[in-house]
Amino acid sequence: MGRIADHAFDGLAVTDPRGHVVYSNAAYLTLTGAAGPQDVRPVERVFIGNPDVSEAVFRLLKAAREGKRQQEEVRISGNDGSQGRWLRMRVRPLGTGKRETRYAVWSIADITRDRERQEDVFQELQHAIEYLDHAPCGFFSVNPAGELAYVNATLANWLDYDLAEIGSGGLKLTDIVSGDGASLLTAIVAVPGEVKTEVFDIDLRMRTGKTMPVRLYHKLAFGADGAPGPSRTLVISRARDERSDPDRAAEVRFMRFFDHTPMAIATVDRGGNVVRANARYAKLGQALGLDSASKSIFRAVNSRDRHL
Repeated sequence: MGRIADHAFDGLAVTDPRGHVVYSNAAYLTLTGAAGPQDVRPVERVFIGNPDVSEAVFRLLKAAREGKRQQEEVRISGNDGSQGRWLRMRVRPLGTGKRETRYAVWSIADITRDRERQEDVFQELQHAIEYLDHAPCGFFSVNPAGELAYVNATLANWLDYDLAEIGSGGLKLTDIVSGDGASLLTAIVAVPGEVKTEVFDIDLRMRTGKTMPVRLYHKLAFGADGAPGPSRTLVISRARDERSDPDRAAEVRFMRFFDHTPMAIATVDRGGNVVRANARYAKLGQALGLDSASKSIFRAVNSRDRHL
């Protein structure tokens, strides 16, 4: 065991009840800048004078005196402008016996590379979010409670909302979807373990009350128990279609009329399955507590009247 500790990659040291170092390995000497075994110093004497780490060292020293475990990660500034280092320091009692608890085992590990990798990943994540925020299409995510968990900057700008306001959880899906359109997104029939993507042509409502035509690519994953997870929805503005493609604009206007008419409308096949339903029908099904209202027309009819 002694040889394992002597050649360990992390610096190891054992201090007695008075705080004197009674054992240290080669890595500890290197990490603390000791010239040799005669120059070895306890952790607090090595780092306590450094204002960046003094508080962390104090907490470690207090834990050592009380026979407790403690861990800290600190950044040591480089000398003469050189790059600093990140160190992970740990302290624990030598053992569980009364005598052993008075001795403390210190370990020091250089985690600079790990920290640099974490910072690189964080920077890449920041860039990815920035790319998504300023994409030419809108994007939003809704949690199972119907709250907007995320809206990119493009969509927030279209709707004239402040990103900070949306990020605070102050908006719901029903706040940005005109009419009963939100019911279309929340009426997707749950299939445990499946991921569904539906396409909707609806109107979004701006903060000013005005509406804008959009096409939504709404993706929703269901858990093994059929519970929906957070949605991921791509938003494409249709405001320019009326000028660039009159035929397509007419189709979109019809779908918007179909979805926003005050009557519940559904296209039903010969087996009674709902092929297509508008927003009012979806809302009606939800009001009746029919999870499968969009699947069979008979689910929306009282059992005593279904023979009609």
